[in-house]
Amino acid sequence: MRFFLIILCLLLSAGSLSFAANRQVTTLDNGLKVIIVENHQVPQVNISTTIKAGAKNETDYFDGATHFLEHLILFRGTEKMSGEEVAAAMKKHGAYFNGYTSSDWTDFVISLPKENLDFALQIHADMLFRSNFPVEEMDKERQAVLEEINITEDNPFNKAYRSSLSALYGQHPYSKNVLGTKENIRKIPRDSVFAYYKRYYAPNNMTMVIVGDIDTAVTLGLVKKYFGDFPRGTTPSDNYRSLLERKKIADLKIEKDIGQAYLMMSMVGPRGESPDQFPMDIMASLLGGGESSRLWKKLKDELGLVYAVSFNFYTTKYEGPVFAFARCDTNHLALVEKTIVEVLKDVRQNGFTEEELRKAKNVIKTNHFISLERGLNLADSYAQYDSFVGYQHVDNYPDNIEKVTLAELNATAGKYLNTDSYVKTTVVPK
Repeated sequence: MRFFLIILCLLLSAGSLSFAANRQVTTLDNGLKVIIVENHQVPQVNISTTIKAGAKNETDYFDGATHFLEHLILFRGTEKMSGEEVAAAMKKHGAYFNGYTSSDWTDFVISLPKENLDFALQIHADMLFRSNFPVEEMDKERQAVLEEINITEDNPFNKAYRSSLSALYGQHPYSKNVLGTKENIRKIPRDSVFAYYKRYYAPNNMTMVIVGDIDTAVTLGLVKKYFGDFPRGTTPSDNYRSLLERKKIADLKIEKDIGQAYLMMSMVGPRGESPDQFPMDIMASLLGGGESSRLWKKLKDELGLVYAVSFNFYTTKYEGPVFAFARCDTNHLALVEKTIVEVLKDVRQNGFTEEELRKAKNVIKTNHFISLERGLNLADSYAQYDSFVGYQHVDNYPDNIEKVTLAELNATAGKYLNTDSYVKTTVVPK
């Protein structure tokens, strides 16, 4: 089995290197960065365009506007086509299209057969630069966003996560709910959202990644044809505020009509530019990355206290969230929290082992390579990371994981595993 895994890693690594070899990066005169990767294994083309504006760029007045705008661009039409016509055209050409909003960026994707590349770029340009969303269409989409907020609030994990971030980050931009508030979504004027769109949806604020069975020169020519004439715009400014020092454990309790209890213990990790992110990823894998992790073996296998347990770190532009999560019976909550603290303290005091480090590196690198086998995943990874740390992060990630030493891993655990002043959020049955 070990020999098989080594061969698999070598094959996947070779595939990843071929992506880099076939990649061309071009910046148009108007500032649009275009990354083209030829991959002729599947007759498909995948486009991912990231705008360097997310919830972190919103004022309180615009709370939720970025995600709302994503919906409007996707579903409410352009100057040339109604929302229904856009959807019909996408279906006719066999296209999958979607969008995502985070605190750091907004991303729009199209994936379709390679012969429809011209159509994809043309409609992509219309949606990104010529959306107009009339008032009546915008009002319809408000209801869809409000329903999405309701669904999120009904989900115990999501409720715990959003509540934890609000308490953990305070005035920091990551405290914002990307979906916004119901009050803001109901009242924000069409003209304000449209002005926000025209200000930030500019080529110099975008990275477009195209991956697929394509010719680089032909594809770049089409990008220049459909995107080259749009003017530069305003560079988004981040509404960043420093984190306040936390000196004690914050305790949040939420009651819902559920049958089990949810526990989240949240801390703050490093920035995306910090080399600490790589040992943090390894630590998250070893603490809560599956059935062989320390928390799973202790809480699930040995003590039988939980139905599920994990430990996570999210890489973001600024200080990323770190959290332990467990789902258990209500009468086990106190013991589960106590046990998690004990496991984290043991790691702080005694560290990990070389054997654990080697295992985590193998697992993380294999998962990374597998994730890039899909063209759309590769396009998304390049586009999204380029919005805050650079697309090179994707290519360099395996080497940066491999370089982490045991001393660095254990030092990172001591630096970020805060067992004295975390945010504890519980969602419990009424």
